Amino acid sequence: MSTETFMALVGLGADRPGLVADITDYVTGLGGNVEDSRMAVLGAEFGVMLLVSGTLDQIGAIDRQLEQLKAKTGMTLLCRQTKSPEHYRAQAGIPYTVTAQALDHEGIVRAVARALHGAGVNIVSLETTAYEAPVTGSQLFRLEARFDVPPGVPARRVRDAMDAVAEAENLDIDMRALIGQNG
Repeated sequence: MSTETFMALVGLGADRPGLVADITDYVTGLGGNVEDSRMAVLGAEFGVMLLVSGTLDQIGAIDRQLEQLKAKTGMTLLCRQTKSPEHYRAQAGIPYTVTAQALDHEGIVRAVARALHGAGVNIVSLETTAYEAPVTGSQLFRLEARFDVPPGVPARRVRDAMDAVAEAENLDIDMRALIGQNG
């Protein structure tokens, strides 16, 4: 039986140099290990999500002393104990990605998310960006999502849902299985 405990540590605060160093110094200084992370600047805010592992005592110390990190970084922070990544992967299903591109307009993320949900799949990650077309300067939009198709859900159902949302929202959509890749 593993003695590893897992915690999700999430935060949001004004962006500045050194935030990643401050957060990771805090975690490792209390014996935790960063297993997985997502970090990004959105507007002028810095968002961070970490999966931290350690013993129950180490994870407990990270949670109990969180006020110190809040004071140092000025970030709003939250910790929550969670299950191991292996627990999730055992139940996940077949990983896929979908990429959608179009002239930017309201509702693209909502439409793709609703279609995936309606097809019975779980979105694992989703990233979007708006950018200017090189020649015309028109505002373009790109969405990339990773999702898991669980056992019993036919991939054809998901492809049909993506085809329908592509037509309704005027999107170029590409859906691919990630068979043989570590999701």
